[in-house]
Amino acid sequence: MVQTLVDNRILKYTRNIHAASHDLDNGNLLARVRIDDALVSAQIKIEVKVPELKIVNIKGEINHILIEECNSVVELLQKTVGMRIGSGVTKLINGTIGGSKGCPLLAEMILEGFNAIIMHFTVDELEPQLAAESNEVYIQAMKDMLEQNPRVGSCIAFVEGGEFRTRMGV
Repeated sequence: MVQTLVDNRILKYTRNIHAASHDLDNGNLLARVRIDDALVSAQIKIEVKVPELKIVNIKGEINHILIEECNSVVELLQKTVGMRIGSGVTKLINGTIGGSKGCPLLAEMILEGFNAIIMHFTVDELEPQLAAESNEVYIQAMKDMLEQNPRVGSCIAFVEGGEFRTRMGV
């Protein structure tokens, strides 16, 4: 439940962001991102062609938002069709969708969708760690995964220079 209230002069604010991806019957992936808080309620759906990771379809809906600029820019989402999830896409999305004539919230939602797509592939990489019979096997499997899979660096848990990687010595 979204809640914003002032109690004893402390502002309490909750934001819910849900991002997930799943396989479609046509072989593509669909990422769904929904964000709800006191200021906004919005959702987007991003269809991505595999293995190219190109956006083939995107739809967005803003139910309510207090950021005036974002009310009329849902059509900007169509500028992402044909973009490929890969190197440089964050800058491209922030410039195209989140720029001065865009909506930073929609850009944030698209990037969350991209992370869901990337993590869709990463689940298979995590399976050996989850099935490890001992801490030593788990640690070695995790190190191997971090060193051999550059995609996981986009996940906040495995970000380059992050605490987890530092503790793992990777």
